[in-house]
Amino acid sequence: MERLPYILVIAGWAYVTLGHLLPEVLGPRLVARSRPVAWFAVAVHVFALALGAATSPHPTGLPEALSATALGLGIAYAWLAHRNLAALGMLLAPLTLVLIGTALVVPHRSVVALEETGYSPWLPIHLGLIFSGIAGFAVSSIVGVMFLWVRARLKQKKLRGLARLPSLDVLDRFQFRAMLFGFIFLTLGIGAGGAWAAASLSDPWALDPKIIFTLCIWAWYGMALQVRLVSGRRGRWTALFSIVGFGGLLFSLVGLNFILSGWHAYGG
Repeated sequence: MERLPYILVIAGWAYVTLGHLLPEVLGPRLVARSRPVAWFAVAVHVFALALGAATSPHPTGLPEALSATALGLGIAYAWLAHRNLAALGMLLAPLTLVLIGTALVVPHRSVVALEETGYSPWLPIHLGLIFSGIAGFAVSSIVGVMFLWVRARLKQKKLRGLARLPSLDVLDRFQFRAMLFGFIFLTLGIGAGGAWAAASLSDPWALDPKIIFTLCIWAWYGMALQVRLVSGRRGRWTALFSIVGFGGLLFSLVGLNFILSGWHAYGG
């Protein structure tokens, strides 16, 4: 990964994070510029990923996976900053910053399947869809955390500061939409990956642990949507489904590829 553009990205998200967590340090005038700074960080981030894909001999690996996830969260933040969900920035901005910082320090490991297939036009399609889905699930889980926190404060009748936050109904609706967005894109990403595997791998139907685990996550979110749409379970149920599901996605993204072998395992 090219380091210089990412330094600018980290500086931008550090600014945005500081504006949310310690607004008195920046002052109201500088805090008001958080959204333009976020869009600047997103633009530089897109440039950095494109530069890495064009110049690196190993364009796809764990750092790029974490970086792409952070980019999705950054775009979500910049989009939400002008809406009544701007308070979510206090969770989205720090998580984006942590993911980018982690991407810069973890060792580079390429996916094993690329050693057999090499670069393919299917690769950016597959990864773009998958990481768009992950970003949607990340936003859904963050909204779920805020939903549970606001709900607990209301039950305890601790109302101080809640007037600046969205209502439970708004949080519930947006959480559902983010989960549905993630599910659609994950489904399309799995389909694109399957088409790529069928066209490129010598044994595309061999069982891969990452695929099995991802299909389990897909089924989990599908069940969550069904529970909401068919049985009418909303609010707390959707929040818990979303938080647990995103925890499984993080384990799949960061941990599973190192523990088990298969196409998606990280090699050298």
